[in-house]
Amino acid sequence: MKRMCNNQYAGMVLVSLMILLIASPVPAIPPDPDNAALLYYQGFLTLAELDEEARDRIGGVARGKIAPDDKVREDISKCGGAIQFAEAAAKVPTCHWGVRYSQGFDALMPQMAQMRYLTFVLIADARIRAADGDYREALERCLMTGTFARHIGDDTFISYLVSISVRGLTYKCMQDVMGQAAGDAELLQWLKNELATSDTVTVSPVRPLKIEIEIVNDLMRIENVEKFARILAASNGKKTAEIVRAADAEILERARRVYAERMNLALTVLSTPMLYDQAHSQLKQLADFDQDDPVSRTAGAFSPALDKILAQKTGIDTHANAIRVAIEVLLSRGKARRLPDTLPSGLLKDAFSDKDFEYEKTEEGFVLRCPDKDLDVYRYEFKIKK
Repeated sequence: MKRMCNNQYAGMVLVSLMILLIASPVPAIPPDPDNAALLYYQGFLTLAELDEEARDRIGGVARGKIAPDDKVREDISKCGGAIQFAEAAAKVPTCHWGVRYSQGFDALMPQMAQMRYLTFVLIADARIRAADGDYREALERCLMTGTFARHIGDDTFISYLVSISVRGLTYKCMQDVMGQAAGDAELLQWLKNELATSDTVTVSPVRPLKIEIEIVNDLMRIENVEKFARILAASNGKKTAEIVRAADAEILERARRVYAERMNLALTVLSTPMLYDQAHSQLKQLADFDQDDPVSRTAGAFSPALDKILAQKTGIDTHANAIRVAIEVLLSRGKARRLPDTLPSGLLKDAFSDKDFEYEKTEEGFVLRCPDKDLDVYRYEFKIKK
C-alpha cells in the first residue's frame, strides 16, 4: 500500500513537471538590430583588408572603367561577409550613425572612408553579376546600394554629399545594366516599379543646414572664441592666437545675427519649390559677404557653399529622372521593336531647366541631355546590347 502511494505521488510530481515545462514560455531569440548603422559598422569591420592597388581595381570596376577580371572577383568574394551585413541593413528602415553633435565641427566621422569602400564593393559586385548575365541580381544590388545612400543620410553636409556621390555611382551602374538588359521588358517594368517606390525617400540639404546653424550660433560667442578661432584658422596656432587677441564680443554678436538671418533665408530658398536658376541666384546673393567689413567677414567665414550644394542636389535629381525616362524609352522600344524617334510624352524632366530632356539616337543606343548644358556630366548615354 505504501509503495502504491509512493508511485502515485511520483506520478503526480512527474505530471506537474511536464505541465510546468509545457506551460513555460519558450525563451525568445533576441531580435536583430533595429538600427541599420549597427549592421553597416559590422560590415565595415568585415571588409577585406586589401592593398591600395586592389582597392583601385575594385573602384575602376565600380565606375565601369575596367571589366571585372579574376583578381577583382576573388577580392570581392573576400568581402562576402560585408555584403551580407549590407543586405541585412538595407531591410532596416531606421539608420542612426551616432554623430556626436555636441562636438560641433570637431565631431569625428571615421565611417565616411569605409562608406566609400563599401560602395565600391557593392557596385563592383553588381557589375560582376551583370557581366555574368545576371541582370536582375545586378539591378537588385544597385537598388540595395541606393538604400545605403539614403541610410548615409543628411546628418551633416559631409554625409549629405557622400550620399549624393553614392547615388551617382549607383545610377551610372544602373544606366549600363539597363542597356545590357534592354530586351527584357518584364525586368524593365519591375525596375520602373521599384524606382517609383524607392525614390520617394530622399535626403535633403535642409536638415544639415538647420543643424549647422545651431552649431555656429553656439560657436560664435566670446566665451567660445578660442574654439571659434582654431576652426577659423584651420588649427594654425599662430593665426588662432591672432584671432583670439582681436576678438570683439560686439562684433561676434552682430556677426551671429547676420549669419542666422542669411542662413534662415537660405533655408527658405532650399525649402521652396522654384526653378534652379532662381534658387541658385538667390543662394549666391546670400553668400556674398563684404570682406572689408569685420562683421560680414566673420559671418561669411562659416557660410557653406550652398549654391554648389544646390547644383549637386539638382544634378543627382536629374540623373534619377534620366534613368526613369530611359526605362520608358526602352519599354517603348520593346513594343515597337525600334527606338522611338522622339521621347514619349508626359515623362520626368531635367531638374535644372524643368524642360524635357534632349533625346538623340546613336549607333549604340541613345543619349539624354540636359537642355543648355554642354558638359559631359549632363549627358546620359545608354548603350543597347546587340
